[in-house]
Amino acid sequence: MFSDQNVLVVTICVLVGLLIWGRWRYDAVTLVALAALVLFEVIPINSAFSGFGHPAVIIVALVLLISRGLQESGFVGLIGGQLSKIPLSENQFLLVILVTAAALSSFMNNIGAMAILLPVTIAVCQQNNWNPPKFLMPLAFASILGGMNTMIGTPPNIIISQYRETYTGTSFNFFDFSFVGVAVSLLGVVFIAFLGYRLVKVRQEAGDEIKLIDLKNYLFEVRVKKDSKAIGKRLSEIKKVAGPETEVLGIVNESGAVSKVSMVTKFAHNQVLVIKTSPDDISRLQSDLDLEISEDLNTIKESDLEEIEVMVTASSRLIGRKQEFLKRLASEDLALLGLWRQGAKFRTRLSREIFRVGDVLLLGVRSIDEEGVKERIKHLGLMPLMQREMQVIPSRSRLLKSIIFFVTFLLLAAFNVINIVIAFLLCVLAFIGVKVLNGNLYRSIEWPVIVMLAAMIPIGQALETTGISNNIAMFISGYTEALPVYMIILLILVVTMFVSDIINNAATAIIMAPIAANIASQLGAPVEPFLMAVAVGASCAFLSPIGHQCNTLVMAPGGYKFGDYWRLGLPLEIVIAAISVPMIMYVWF
Repeated sequence: MFSDQNVLVVTICVLVGLLIWGRWRYDAVTLVALAALVLFEVIPINSAFSGFGHPAVIIVALVLLISRGLQESGFVGLIGGQLSKIPLSENQFLLVILVTAAALSSFMNNIGAMAILLPVTIAVCQQNNWNPPKFLMPLAFASILGGMNTMIGTPPNIIISQYRETYTGTSFNFFDFSFVGVAVSLLGVVFIAFLGYRLVKVRQEAGDEIKLIDLKNYLFEVRVKKDSKAIGKRLSEIKKVAGPETEVLGIVNESGAVSKVSMVTKFAHNQVLVIKTSPDDISRLQSDLDLEISEDLNTIKESDLEEIEVMVTASSRLIGRKQEFLKRLASEDLALLGLWRQGAKFRTRLSREIFRVGDVLLLGVRSIDEEGVKERIKHLGLMPLMQREMQVIPSRSRLLKSIIFFVTFLLLAAFNVINIVIAFLLCVLAFIGVKVLNGNLYRSIEWPVIVMLAAMIPIGQALETTGISNNIAMFISGYTEALPVYMIILLILVVTMFVSDIINNAATAIIMAPIAANIASQLGAPVEPFLMAVAVGASCAFLSPIGHQCNTLVMAPGGYKFGDYWRLGLPLEIVIAAISVPMIMYVWF
């Protein structure tokens, strides 16, 4: 019979493996893991859903709503608009955009700040013929760094604060993270702006138009028309016309699956081909072979369509959904023509692909009702990858009221006048009152993040109740007892950094916090510096595009590959470790 510890270890290992793989939604994976632990009675049934009412989860949800309110009020859009008007040199703009990203991320969700500043940065690059990759990865990293500055800047800080309250009876205050976070983010930004940006891999020349159509792995479905020149031709003949960059993945069979084809396969009328190529090449194939995009356009005529490239953001309603869901929501305004995903090897048809964060969709957009189309794209949580108009401030009075409410309740929470949950709830209600948040406010919450947090909290608690975190702490303490405390804190920081690079940073904080606390207990040291090391480490996902959603969002428009991130990320993490450990020791010991 397996012990509770064995079941928990196996479950967490499988959970981490699935999170790294990324094939399924992380909220679904964590819920299944939670259900398995309840089934094996590792977690009591009456504790299984305790995470959904946990203060950390509620605070994260409220912070997401406040971030949306600041965007809708026009505050963030105003900042973006001003940035685009200031005459700056290339390096000056880099420094300004990094400082702005870090500052905004201190008081709002860093992904929200990133979503606003990304198109602003792309637009300025277009206007000045600058290389976008030089700016986009540094922008993502600065947004992550800024989250370290306050308790609400990033979910790990909220989790660590609440964990300290559970462990000691006192939570971290709002600005307790600032002592270390500001030093780390400030020096990190300076490093990136003056030296680190030189390490970013740039693959496109200055002046190149910011279009993803240059990328060669869009997934398309095309239909062989009645009079198509492709009828009777072999795959080898088709490839001569299509060119070396085009790959025919297969033919859609009667069951809807994709059958592989050989070089001698001949094509027939009405067959649907799954092709991986660029929009430019697919247009040429349509013309040369008389093929048509196999999207059911219904009442939309192909001649009425314009093409637009959009990115699936972290808050998109499409995440975890398929093409059919997009059809239902988009109605007659939008039609999915192609899908691009960095590093993906497509072996299925377009309609069966599940949308993920960072996917780029080539949409056919109806040229009429332009405002309706914009609203539809916004409603779906998609980001146009093109120059777009700066957000119009709906009302100066509404903007002023929003800022006053936000600052007021922020200060009340920061100085412990009222509980932080109550303060942020009142702020959200005030935003609803001044109409910067409307009836669609629930769509502003990243529910996959909320569900994952709620499911992970009981799993994290099980690490303690089963004694695993204590056993790990005893093991580490046994091998490090001769080391000074600062070396052990450095070890915790580095390990947390590594874990955060491969799985969600909030999940990292939940797993590492009890281990760090138990190490502190074994050493007879205060718990605060060890928890602060976890907080910093969990926010340092710089080595891969999967560690943080900000990294994922810039992957496509920057033209980065998976292995590009460590070039800047590794030196940056070394700089952060060199800064944060002395600061943690000075402030919290």
